[in-house]
Amino acid sequence: MSIDLLHAVINAATLRAQDASSDRERHRWIVFRAYVVISYVVSLRGAEGLLLDLDGLRRHRGEGGDEYLVIALLGKIKGEHHDLAHLLPCVHVTSSGINVKQAIDDLIEIKEKHGFRDGPAISDSSGRVHKIRDINDCLYEILDDLFDNDVNLFPKHVGDKEKLHKTYQAFRTFRRTSDTRAMEMNVSNDD
Repeated sequence: MSIDLLHAVINAATLRAQDASSDRERHRWIVFRAYVVISYVVSLRGAEGLLLDLDGLRRHRGEGGDEYLVIALLGKIKGEHHDLAHLLPCVHVTSSGINVKQAIDDLIEIKEKHGFRDGPAISDSSGRVHKIRDINDCLYEILDDLFDNDVNLFPKHVGDKEKLHKTYQAFRTFRRTSDTRAMEMNVSNDD
């Protein structure tokens, strides 16, 4: 996915949240945007993006001050002994302008509005963790609209919506996009 298309997806999710006709719909798009932003920015594989931990996000909120924020994923990682979350430092805003802090702040706010202070952050308005299929549904809804409105956002080989759905999937698209962007910016393989 090109960085322009990624920005278009994030912007479309933001607008859908702002224009939502119900709080449930607003919640859906804020959660989707957070999944996309976090999965891309910290280069997570598909299901790893579903492990975003609401309590960890809240407990570590503001920890990095103006320098960074902390992304918390559920699950103990080999070699860690005290925390049940894997903690990843992350920039507030990427060099391409993706506002990670805003996506996390909006996510925490909508979750608290729905009465959730812990548990899976990538979940529906009832607190049930999303499946990749749920994320794909949101992704395809946005991509289909973008394809109808500006086919130039897509590579030439994506000639129709069937090919679009085969090309882009939440399970791997955001990790691949992140990896490609890192290579374009000459980030070393070790990093």
